[in-house]
Amino acid sequence: MRRSEKSRKGSRGLMRTLIRRWRQLGLSARILLGLALGILLGILLGERATALQPVGDIYIRLMQMTVLPYLITSLVIAFGQLEVGEAKRLALRGGSILLVTWLLTALVLVLFPLAFPEFVTASFYSEALIEQREPFSFTDIYFTDNPFASLSSNVVPAIVVFSCLVGIGLMTLPDKDKLLAPMRIWNAAIVRVTHFVIGLTPIGVAALSAVLAGTITLESWLQLEFYFVVFAVAALVLAFLVLPLLVTAVTPFSYREVIGVAREALLTAFIANSAFIVLPILIDRCKHLFERHGLLDENTDSAAEVMIPVMFNFPNAGKLLTLLFIPFAAWLSGSPLPFSDFPTLLAAGIPSYFAKAQMALPFLIDLFSLPQDLFQLYIPTTILTGKFDSLVTAVNLIVFALLAAAAMGGFLVLDRRRILRAAACIVGGTALAVAMTALTLRAMVDTSYHMDEALQNMHLSRLHPETVVHRVRPPADPAPAASTRLDYLRERGSIRIGYTPDNLPMSFFNRRDELVGFDVELAEDFAEAMDLTAEFVPITWPEVPHMLEQGVIDIMPGIWYRPYWFSRLQLSAPYFTGTMGLATRDHRRHDFHSVRDLRNSSGLVIGIPLDSSQIRSSMEYYFGGADVEFQVLEFWGTYFEGQAPEVDAFLMPVEHASAWSLLHPEFTVVVPQPDPVRLPSAFGLAIGDSGLRHMVNEWIVFAEHSGLIQQHYKYWILGGGAEQRPRRWSVLDDVLGWEP
Repeated sequence: MRRSEKSRKGSRGLMRTLIRRWRQLGLSARILLGLALGILLGILLGERATALQPVGDIYIRLMQMTVLPYLITSLVIAFGQLEVGEAKRLALRGGSILLVTWLLTALVLVLFPLAFPEFVTASFYSEALIEQREPFSFTDIYFTDNPFASLSSNVVPAIVVFSCLVGIGLMTLPDKDKLLAPMRIWNAAIVRVTHFVIGLTPIGVAALSAVLAGTITLESWLQLEFYFVVFAVAALVLAFLVLPLLVTAVTPFSYREVIGVAREALLTAFIANSAFIVLPILIDRCKHLFERHGLLDENTDSAAEVMIPVMFNFPNAGKLLTLLFIPFAAWLSGSPLPFSDFPTLLAAGIPSYFAKAQMALPFLIDLFSLPQDLFQLYIPTTILTGKFDSLVTAVNLIVFALLAAAAMGGFLVLDRRRILRAAACIVGGTALAVAMTALTLRAMVDTSYHMDEALQNMHLSRLHPETVVHRVRPPADPAPAASTRLDYLRERGSIRIGYTPDNLPMSFFNRRDELVGFDVELAEDFAEAMDLTAEFVPITWPEVPHMLEQGVIDIMPGIWYRPYWFSRLQLSAPYFTGTMGLATRDHRRHDFHSVRDLRNSSGLVIGIPLDSSQIRSSMEYYFGGADVEFQVLEFWGTYFEGQAPEVDAFLMPVEHASAWSLLHPEFTVVVPQPDPVRLPSAFGLAIGDSGLRHMVNEWIVFAEHSGLIQQHYKYWILGGGAEQRPRRWSVLDDVLGWEP
């Protein structure tokens, strides 16, 4: 009994000691420990670590919860407390400095994504192809007729404009302190809540990093390293090249003075992941620099006192640097952000950063139609990138104060030679940094292409060993006059199904010379449901009605619901709906995005299948009366193999085009917007086979409601069968031998 009591006392004492030491640690140390613990848990548990995902989700939501309420009140307070004259001077000088800083930061944001390695990529069909991307609307983003709707939709720029206007409206009101005082108390309460949530960061980071470490592949880890490298170099360029040279170009301060004025504060901001905690130090050190040069007076003192805390609430270079995550996410998803999208990124991104990145980035990810789950990668990266953006933020605040003081104190030095020399150093140094980073990353990454092998290695998810695949067309086998086709199939014990050997991903021969594909597997499942053996027979599309009528085949999957077929055969209920789009070379993809542009085009040569009557409605909808030449090709494989170089694009189902682009990654798939043409597919049967058609329709109802069609759709159309992702290695399974 005594030993048990001693043991319990010892355990309690150890726990109290651990808790005391934990509390003695700084937040940065706790976060690093949480990160290390999360990584260890991920390695230990492997994919079981996904059980911690709800903890990470709760942490993210708590971080986002207070941002918009604080944003509104802080902007109202920042503008409302100013006098009109002070506000005008601040707006003129501070606004000019802010604009110059944004322009230089934009230069870095546009140039550094060029450092991401180029690699050949292609992907299976994605439903994102047919989703219409909402066009960027300056009016909708910045101006709202309902602030509450903007709040619920997280339209941050509109919220910022609304809050600033309310603050400006308060400036001349005599009793404005009656509103500002409780708002300051409100902000203080929100800051307390925020500090509480920040205290939970080690837990949130541990959960998110555990899920990440337990599920992410080695390839993805390597790709995440690219973001770290690009972000770190871009931050150092801004902090130690671009921003300091901006000051030295127009003030009497030297580069060494600008960098050294608050060296300790910069180091503290970097280590603590927070520029906010060094604001008093930055103000004091700027005043010290003014005093050293004999420039400290009422104007320069006011510039340091006002500009640093006010500008801290505006999007600065450090905050905006995290916009690099959007080009990185686009690059990681295989669709690098084109140069034409960067104006939209900056126009929507800069005002969004009046809030935190946790609010701005999900909004921007949606704006650019990127996978929302990529945001999950962002949170753990802030452990490292947060240090660099805090460093840049601190330098940017110093720059604000020094430039504003020079403007208000009258000691700006506007020498053209100095300005041009600084500009040349900024552009040349940034370009050199981008080039060196790009060369380093290209040496680190394997850019070889493997998706064609992944497609050709796909195999049936459910094997049917009795299946017969005819390479040569068998003789006709019509049912006897006294028997229905369905009864005859049951008597024969097999059903003949038509196929084409290059109809990716519906029917094709894989590297093992096996007939596989979406339609193949569905047809096999139907044969199994009828207790029949599947026999696959090669066909040519124009002969399908005759082959059905003669009994060479009994059913033909993948027949499009088009008037062309109505008098030649009978169709089952549709089991799949595809979309008509255009396959084109990568560099031409932006030429085919808009239906309106296609209808106004001229001189295009568009490839179409041998039987153009089947896609007549698509031709008319997409091109209308445009001056376009339609060139008939027997099969779209001819276009992908480069045998029709005069053809600008091929009109075809995008599900097929996506699969062909895997074999030929120099091509891409485009779905013209809006309202693309949809294409239902069904089983074709001989006219008069009502019993077999009824059986097929009943099976389609079963297959749809049981999830069978969706299962094969994910496997073949979306490419789930090509992933062949091995089970994630973990200590629990692979070292300790636990059963998965």
